[in-house]
Amino acid sequence: MPELNREWVLEQLEQAKVKVASANTILKLLDTWEELPKLSAPVIKEVLEVLPRLILGQVIAEEESDDDYTWVDLQPGSITVGDVVRVKADAFTEKLGTIHNGRRGVVVGVRYGDVIFKDTDSKAPVLNGVHYSPYKLEKRIRKVK
Repeated sequence: MPELNREWVLEQLEQAKVKVASANTILKLLDTWEELPKLSAPVIKEVLEVLPRLILGQVIAEEESDDDYTWVDLQPGSITVGDVVRVKADAFTEKLGTIHNGRRGVVVGVRYGDVIFKDTDSKAPVLNGVHYSPYKLEKRIRKVK
């Protein structure tokens, strides 16, 4: 990779008042970045788009699309038992994100504002009876033709 001007990087971090712990982490990542072989611009772009999402535990692979249906943000009061829902790709971060984000299932109940979820995606771990805020979910609806 092209060598970064370390003095400039340090200046930028200082001017932006980046916290010491964050700056040290960034510098460590830049050290590793410089060790990589030369990458093309499209590869760099993809890495910089995908890596932060993976670090945050967000889903990066969209499931197969069904042209007759689309996903919309779930609104409180617009949910009934049996509705097909999925957890938003960025609903949770870190370890919780890797377990929950992007999971698909059905609504088995609504209690005290929570949507009770049972997975239908055959992924591990099994999510049966998990409570979600409606704001963390998307609902599958048929497209209007």
